[in-house]
Amino acid sequence: MVGDDQPGVAEGFGAVADAFHRNFVDPGEDAAAVTVFHRGEKVVDLWAGTDVVNRRPMPPDGLMMVASCSKGITATVLAMLVERGALDPEERVAAYWPEFAAGGKQDVTVAMVAAHTAGLPYPPLGTGLTGLDLHRGEAVTAALAGATPLWEPGKAMAYHPVTYGTLLDEIVRRATGTTIAHHVRSWIAEPLKVDMWMGLPDELIPRVVPGRWEETSPMEPTTEGDHEPGSYAALRQAFLAENPPMDPDFSDVEQVRAHYRAERPAIGAITNARALATMYAALLGLVNGVRLIDDRTLGLVTRPRTDNVETLIESGTAGPDIRFGLGYQLASPSMPGFGPTTFGHTGAGGRLGIADPERQIGFGYVCSLMRNIGPEGDPRWKALIEAIGSCL
Repeated sequence: MVGDDQPGVAEGFGAVADAFHRNFVDPGEDAAAVTVFHRGEKVVDLWAGTDVVNRRPMPPDGLMMVASCSKGITATVLAMLVERGALDPEERVAAYWPEFAAGGKQDVTVAMVAAHTAGLPYPPLGTGLTGLDLHRGEAVTAALAGATPLWEPGKAMAYHPVTYGTLLDEIVRRATGTTIAHHVRSWIAEPLKVDMWMGLPDELIPRVVPGRWEETSPMEPTTEGDHEPGSYAALRQAFLAENPPMDPDFSDVEQVRAHYRAERPAIGAITNARALATMYAALLGLVNGVRLIDDRTLGLVTRPRTDNVETLIESGTAGPDIRFGLGYQLASPSMPGFGPTTFGHTGAGGRLGIADPERQIGFGYVCSLMRNIGPEGDPRWKALIEAIGSCL
């Protein structure tokens, strides 16, 4: 078993270290880290490279904001709530949150929100809200409660980049009296003794390694493409034009603090590869005496929920083939993982956290040099996954 204090690779997993170090040459990395668990034991824990923004080597205890890998963390909270009987995925959202029934949403279920079929991929246009107020807070939550879905809920799927978290956070708060961020700390981070926050304490900000886009972020509006007027593809550009930037201006200290403090369960988790891999391993079995859910719940939350509905244009984060269970992304060409049983979540820029029940693998990868994920996944984590497969 590999320890936490020094980079390490267990016997038989040297190919993963080789692939990790090759990634710094081709296709290139800034700062990056990878952790692998096999059958509940940590077998790979590596970090290297340079924090370009802060001009320092990748710290051993470095943290990163992991974009939509946050959705996999939120999905884990949902799974634990379902197992404990605190939340029913087939229940109508309005049973927990009565105001949500407005605008024809009276039959929207919790599962529809978690599987991106609820028809609310963005806050309604023209709210007057700006910046982080479009991501969290009472005003945007009220706007979403009063909004009309863009399609008949449950009949189509389009990725909900941020509203996935805004909506689920309110549902969880209504059902349990507290937020997803609270459950992340008390149910995942503290029992597993890992670094994972949604809403980072100010004193930990120096540990964060900022990301930088090598090219344009997929959350930036674009004029490329000939979108049919009135189509979802065209409408999405109007939503993106109102959306705040994914990352803060790193020269603005207060803006950085605001971004890192904000509880945004879809995109705002701050963690590392070790924590992601540990969490996913603990969904499959015991890790240091802790298992997060049982096999029955695992089967329920990884059951496909979007395979038989129309998929509208995707955000660019994970490709048009994206598939979902109860919040978890399921195996597809853009997130192939190790095979058809793999589940987890990608994160914009190439971050990834996944589990594979068949092979008993928990995997976490984070990077500060961000690139758009291609139709076959990011080549950096694809190389790592192939190397892991060769070791099994």
